[in-house]
Amino acid sequence: MTRMARPVRLQVTVEGASYSPDEQYGVLEVARAADNLGVDYIDTTEHILMGLGALTSGQGWEMRHLEQPQPEALVTLAAIAGATSRVGIVSSIVIAPLWPAGLLAKQVATLYALSRGRFVLGVTASWHKDEYDALGVPFAERGQVLDDNIGACRALWSAAPASFHSRFVNFDGMFCSPRPPSGERMPVWFGGKFTMRQIRRVVQLGDGWMPYGGLRMTVAQKAAAIAQLRSAYAAAGRDPSRLEVCDALGSAGGSVERTMEQIPALAEAGVTIVRAHLRHLSAGPDSVIATLEEVVRRFEPMRALTV
Repeated sequence: MTRMARPVRLQVTVEGASYSPDEQYGVLEVARAADNLGVDYIDTTEHILMGLGALTSGQGWEMRHLEQPQPEALVTLAAIAGATSRVGIVSSIVIAPLWPAGLLAKQVATLYALSRGRFVLGVTASWHKDEYDALGVPFAERGQVLDDNIGACRALWSAAPASFHSRFVNFDGMFCSPRPPSGERMPVWFGGKFTMRQIRRVVQLGDGWMPYGGLRMTVAQKAAAIAQLRSAYAAAGRDPSRLEVCDALGSAGGSVERTMEQIPALAEAGVTIVRAHLRHLSAGPDSVIATLEEVVRRFEPMRALTV
């Protein structure tokens, strides 16, 4: 694999589930600390609604998880944008098929503008059928809805008036403002299994791939997938050195030290951004910022690693 001499960067995940419902402001305290400590990106997760089907989904959900606070992602990230000044802000993820395309385009473009271009839209189709059923979106067609929604967003972010016609989204002569300045591309990273459809999605509509731990890929499999994505980028006339690959670090028994030891192998595989999930590495709400500080301290020597 051709190496691009790009330094590996650090992303941290902060969740409302780390805090009680009346202490959600803790998320913003972590964001301010991450901003001050030089973290490259901060993200938060999304589920809009959870149903009992999660308990038998094979995703590891238990009854206690259904009541954990999970504030809406874009609202939370807007608050984070206001509480910080330099850190990149990522939705990791937004379940894009659950949103009307025009509303998603408007909210994302607004957040991008308010954050001075620091926002990255991370999306996936996700897995929870109950959530789709409750929100009236066809679960079996979620991949196509994802493609249509992001395609429509791209149209609305690129020109005005904009038109778009697909199976699930159709409009003519629509204006969406604010939108990115002319020639400036809104970054979109896709999460999900590595398939031919995902390759086409990333190459045609996206700017990055998030092969998070739930995919159960080995490092060697990720390396092969990243090489294939870069080749597809080049074949489509896109610069493969601009492809972002953001991968989550699996918690090694809650040890920050052992968790961070995964990074050199991931960098060698072509991962450009490593994601540390603070809740999985913290003993409780009072230790999240101390955990963040340890993550940053142990990551600093690894900034010399290149992809």
